[in-house]
Amino acid sequence: MNTKPHYFLGVKPDSQVISKLEKISKELQLRFPFKKWVHPFDYHITLAFLGSASDAKREKLQILLDESLIASDDFKLHIDHIGVFGHSESPRIFWAGVEEENKLFDLRNQVFHICSQADFQLETRPFHPHLTLARKWDSEALFSEHLLKEFLLPKDLVFNVDSIHLFQTNMERMPKYEIIKSYGFNDQ
Repeated sequence: MNTKPHYFLGVKPDSQVISKLEKISKELQLRFPFKKWVHPFDYHITLAFLGSASDAKREKLQILLDESLIASDDFKLHIDHIGVFGHSESPRIFWAGVEEENKLFDLRNQVFHICSQADFQLETRPFHPHLTLARKWDSEALFSEHLLKEFLLPKDLVFNVDSIHLFQTNMERMPKYEIIKSYGFNDQ
């Protein structure tokens, strides 16, 4: 299977939070029968999905990202709840969400502006920051959202955001998301 790689810009938790989320994910797997569980090294929050892109278009984006001052100070994100996307009785995405943080929304808006300057057509759905944990409900039994309320996440799932990353998707590998380049807020 030789498919063109896709690209996206996102933020990634630190290794301590990834390790904690991996343990939580193993507990969740015992309660929630989803078909595909995400590799822990692939946990991230997508800021802008770029799709497949020519070398020239990617290069233009990277030049703009290098030249643009990401106007943000470091900020913390707190992973504080779990949820699903898709049909309520058979969801397609199982995720961990973050406490609302205005700086994350500001960062996403900056990233969108830079991507549009590089001629990328981006999704227009509302931004719902999350880390995908699993995909495709895989049970004859219907999913029930009240089960999510029974599972409380620990309070220490907090990580610092001080950069964004350009990722490439490698569908045939595991983990499948590779960081191509990182852009720190204080690199300018």
